[in-house]
Amino acid sequence: MNRCAVPRKVLIVLGTRPECLKLASVCRALGQYPDCVPIVLNSGQHRASVERTLAQLEIGCDIRAEQMAGASLYASIKELRAGIRHAAERVAPDVLLAQGDTATAYAAALASRDLGIAFAHVEAGLRTDHPYRPFPEEHFRRRISRIARLHFAPTLSAVRNLHGEGIDPASVVHAGNTIIDLLRNELEQTPAAPPLPIAASNRVLTFTLHRRENRGAGIRQACNAVRRLLAAHDDLVVVCPLPPHPATRAQLARELADCPRVQLTESIDYPQFIALLRRSALIVTDSGGIQEEAPHLGVPLLLLRQNTERVEETALGGATLLDLRREDLCRAASRMLAAPRPIPLPFTDAAPNGDGRAGRRIAHHLLQLLTTGSSSGHRYRYDNHPRGVAV
Repeated sequence: MNRCAVPRKVLIVLGTRPECLKLASVCRALGQYPDCVPIVLNSGQHRASVERTLAQLEIGCDIRAEQMAGASLYASIKELRAGIRHAAERVAPDVLLAQGDTATAYAAALASRDLGIAFAHVEAGLRTDHPYRPFPEEHFRRRISRIARLHFAPTLSAVRNLHGEGIDPASVVHAGNTIIDLLRNELEQTPAAPPLPIAASNRVLTFTLHRRENRGAGIRQACNAVRRLLAAHDDLVVVCPLPPHPATRAQLARELADCPRVQLTESIDYPQFIALLRRSALIVTDSGGIQEEAPHLGVPLLLLRQNTERVEETALGGATLLDLRREDLCRAASRMLAAPRPIPLPFTDAAPNGDGRAGRRIAHHLLQLLTTGSSSGHRYRYDNHPRGVAV
């Protein structure tokens, strides 16, 4: 790779805890290149949560926006877009990078287009079978792909989705999923202790809900099912980390407040959360990231969604999609608790979400774009690694 005389600036925009976790390996990999200056921006979407998570990950934050005050989705996007644009005007980056399908990711893509700055999208190409479900995530994903110059796809199906939408194949890189980088690193360390004391004789059900589609009736149905599940299994304990969204956390706390053997917690640090998942007999969630982690932990997962953009997990059988409007959660959970535990998926090239080295691939291709003006989209190929880093 040709070395540039002036270091290139990459503005990395984060707005939520999952974005911090999924971009941690990218931030670290970019920092290994002497020709690159990664600049981390906290967009203000979930300002305090981002600050805490970055501190836990030991990643510095260079620019901090105020906590977003938008009262509606439209107002939030407008506010985030203006804040990101203002930061980018000050920094003058060579490329702007964001991850996923959040309001921050979409606002970052819009801001990059406003300023004529190249946009790189991590976790590009995920698609459900409906252009607006879940909303707004699916809408954001599809719109971002029309703006991005470089698309880092986590899976082969995501690559195919982008190609099928007419995205230039040369701009698409099958990088793998960055959350697997963090998970692999965590599992290679000394295991952390679970965040709460749980008797060895108890089975654990980890229960997390945060998506817009489940607010209101969905949360009510799920919590009622949890009550019935606890009544049917007297050795079961439920751990429910509360999400940051005020209305969602308030409803979960209200629905489960007097429920026996339910432990409501604040957000759990990543090492302790992985320890909790490993200790679990079953995960019931609507989370995207947990879908990706569970197969490598060998823990069965019930996904409370109408559809999913992570089709590999359901195809493997490690995750089961359940629509609360049509199916009984208590019956499905009891069936999964009685079934043999899945075998953990190894970290290899053959794994659907990759081998846990996605951050290095992303950094390599991003620097290739910045130094040569192009990046040849392909699967898992490396040349001229920074500082002799093995892959």
